[in-house]
Amino acid sequence: MENGETAPLRDRRRAQTEHEIGEAALALFEKQGVDGTTVDEIARTAGVSPRTFFRYFATKERAALTPHRDLENRAERMIATMRGDRPLLPQLEEVWVEVLRAFDNGRSEPGRQLLRLRRLMRAEPTLRTAALRLDEERLDILVGHLSRLLGHDDELPARVVVETAGAAVRAALDLWADAIEAGRPADLLDTYRRCRQVMREAMADQVPL
Repeated sequence: MENGETAPLRDRRRAQTEHEIGEAALALFEKQGVDGTTVDEIARTAGVSPRTFFRYFATKERAALTPHRDLENRAERMIATMRGDRPLLPQLEEVWVEVLRAFDNGRSEPGRQLLRLRRLMRAEPTLRTAALRLDEERLDILVGHLSRLLGHDDELPARVVVETAGAAVRAALDLWADAIEAGRPADLLDTYRRCRQVMREAMADQVPL
């Protein structure tokens, strides 16, 4: 046992350090932009060495995209309980509802972080590109998991489900964040519900694709 620490304690320390680095990166990007910020500055603000920074993140952009661990763990637990003998899309939508509910319409810590990131990504192409790549990596992992759950070698069924669910979430987040930014009232869960309804109507040929 390293330094007498238990594994849960080490995990909490690691998560805390990761969070502090991510918050330092996000705050510096908001203040002086991505190009105007160096890894050394982020590390110094977070109280760690550049070497420690690179143990956690490959790039400065990735640091600002640090996930909220409690929320991510909750989503992973829900995904682990999904069943291959039930339709996957409704099950995946339940996971997304839980994630979006945790954002508390931008009032919770994960929700505030989300809004800060989306504002930054409007002006920072490199951050937007890094976010897209991270989303692709996560979706690939989810597709692999669901394919194994279905017992399929062909990833097509799982990928269609994942991309379909993801499209509704992305549309909801865009509409909601734009409304919040413009000062209009908006409810994230209701926006997601409406996006899902439109998607289902389109799939049923009730509206033109």
